[in-house]
Amino acid sequence: MPGRETAPRGLSRRRLLGLAGAGSAALFAAACGGTKEKQPGLASLPTPAPSGTAGSTSSATATRPAANGQHGEAMRVTGYVTRDSSLDPHKTQAGPFYGIQSLVFSRLLAYQSQVDGTIVADLARDLPEQPEATTFVFRLNGGAKWQERAPANGRPVTSNDVRLSILRQKDGDRSFVRKARWSVVESVETPDPQTVVVKLAAPMAAALGLFADVNAFVIPEELAASAFTFDTQVGSGPFRWVEWQDGKFASVSRNPGWHGGNARPYLDGLTVVQPKDTDELEAGLRTKKLDAVFVGRPQAEKLKRAVPQLQETTVGHSLFYGMRFFEPQFPYNDARFRNAVAAAVDRREMIQKWFAGSGDLNPWVSWPMTRWTLPQSELTNVAGYRAGASGREQDIAEARALIAAFKSEKKLPETDLPLFVPDDAEANLGLGSLIRQQLKATLDLSIAIYPLPIGDLVGRMLSGNAPWVAGPDNGWIDLDDWVYPYFHSSGTKNSFALRSSDLDGLIDAQRKELDEPKRRAIGYDIQRKLLALNLGVNFVSERVVALAWPYVRGFPLDASDGYQHRFADAWIDRNDASFRGR
Repeated sequence: MPGRETAPRGLSRRRLLGLAGAGSAALFAAACGGTKEKQPGLASLPTPAPSGTAGSTSSATATRPAANGQHGEAMRVTGYVTRDSSLDPHKTQAGPFYGIQSLVFSRLLAYQSQVDGTIVADLARDLPEQPEATTFVFRLNGGAKWQERAPANGRPVTSNDVRLSILRQKDGDRSFVRKARWSVVESVETPDPQTVVVKLAAPMAAALGLFADVNAFVIPEELAASAFTFDTQVGSGPFRWVEWQDGKFASVSRNPGWHGGNARPYLDGLTVVQPKDTDELEAGLRTKKLDAVFVGRPQAEKLKRAVPQLQETTVGHSLFYGMRFFEPQFPYNDARFRNAVAAAVDRREMIQKWFAGSGDLNPWVSWPMTRWTLPQSELTNVAGYRAGASGREQDIAEARALIAAFKSEKKLPETDLPLFVPDDAEANLGLGSLIRQQLKATLDLSIAIYPLPIGDLVGRMLSGNAPWVAGPDNGWIDLDDWVYPYFHSSGTKNSFALRSSDLDGLIDAQRKELDEPKRRAIGYDIQRKLLALNLGVNFVSERVVALAWPYVRGFPLDASDGYQHRFADAWIDRNDASFRGR
């Protein structure tokens, strides 16, 4: 389970490096305990309990290459330094934590671009051979070694490391939260120390994505049966774990024995800093104590006016804010009620309040994932998404007609409807309060907001005692990751208790369709059905702004966490005029 979000005051409305889920509120991803077949009673409403954070450290010694050309210097960037209760790379769901882990651990394959779906070799020497549709033969990079640290102590990465990394998830207990992803694997064979043969039970369009996924880390076999600690973050990636201080900073140092080639990584190290507030962030950037920062649009414009040299890069983030219903519970078992609520929520107000207009509206697949998301041109014809004042009026009229039809046959409870939200999402964004305000104004619904620590909230979700929930979620990369676990009847994260043979057929079809344009068309049909059902609703995603000094080169960005291994290509140009005074 993700741990509690720990957003600092003053930064709460702005995304920083690795905010995907802010390390916590992956509500849809967290609902991994299966579905509820019968309707439970709603338990007594709780009083939120306080929760704290814990810090721990470990250390490593950096090895600095010759200080010439692109080599040298340690980059300092902003980000959330928050995690969940698990330090295991196969169990954690905290975006900021596995973002740092992606600097340390390798995968067989890796996404060169999550948005485009471009996959390249990592531990593998090349993309796998496929003698048949269900068989993948990986030849390992012969130069890949574990970092010079116990328990692997610099030995070569072997096929058995890969085999155990897959099987501990596939055959592990429910704490291995990506167990369902690996269930398609029928067998993993290791004919020699440098060859891995993976066989699937059936052809799968997203098969390469299994091995390139942001959490598909390979760990040493010595750790396969261990409980991970800060001291056992031992990988074969471009950097080595140095230190993690909750809510403060995380740092890694250069791995001089990395197999990536071209004498990379160029940096001596990387430190992710979580500023206490926006004043500290701005001061750090101005004085070059920070090389790059992630900010919202208004703050970006302010900083660029003060420091015209700053270079701006933007990226749409797949993290989204949405809501979900537990279908067996009244009144959420009536599509008219769900559709009325979904149409009445003002998504554009959310974008303005939370992102200062720097974002866009989502169907189920967040808009930055351009390969799979339903086009905006079609989305603006759907209730709840129409543009302009007249479009909003039409949305409200349709929502009121739906709720009136519902009330003509059924009676809402006399007590306020409970809406559960993560406590930090409520404190920092007023997420639940905004939804309550909008629905009171448009549908005259009376709603009570119950902010809960994320662990308590997910526990209630899995027991059916949080039938209406709103919060942020990480988002995913491949179409199958967006739909199969959550909306297929056999999906292990289908906590909606949704059963639809038509939807199952479409989800199964996209899994098998190897032609991407045809698969995309199926994905559009799936999203159209989900927009009609409105059991899981994805509201909005932000466009993130990164500002960096010109001496920062090769700075990576992508749509969600887990891309940070690409900092191996980043470097500090000491010959750039802006480097003076750093």
